Amino acid sequence: MKNIEWYEYDEEGDVLDVYFVAQRRPAWTIELTPNIMISIDRMRQQVVGLTFLDYTALIEPALQGQRSFPVTGLANLPNEEQEMVFTVLNHPSVQAWLDISVVENLPDSPFTVVHLESPSPELLTILPVAAA
Repeated sequence: MKNIEWYEYDEEGDVLDVYFVAQRRPAWTIELTPNIMISIDRMRQQVVGLTFLDYTALIEPALQGQRSFPVTGLANLPNEEQEMVFTVLNHPSVQAWLDISVVENLPDSPFTVVHLESPSPELLTILPVAAA
C-alpha cells in the first residue's frame, strides 16, 4: 500500500498542515509543543496529520545546528495514551517530518525533545523566500 502524504500551507498564518490520509477526517489532536500538533485516529491508532504553527520559524537553523523543542504536551495524558502517541510518532511517515529524542543527562531528565527534518524541495517551492 502506497503512503499518502499531502499538505496545505497558509502563508498568512505561516501554518503547515501535513496529512497522511486521503481525506481529512475527525481525529484526536495533541499539542506536542506550543507549535507542533499531531492528529491521531484513536480507533485505528494511526496518524492522520501534523500541524506546524510558525513553520518557517521552526525550520530556521540555530547557530549550533538544528533547533530542538521540548515535548511538553504529553505530561498530563494517561500512560496508555502517551504510549499510543509515541507509537504513532515512530511511524515512518511522521519520522520523515519529526525526529524524536530523549535528553537524559540534565537535572530534570529524562524528557523528550523533537526537531523538524529539513523540508523537501517540493515544499520549499511553496514557502516564502525567507524560509528557503
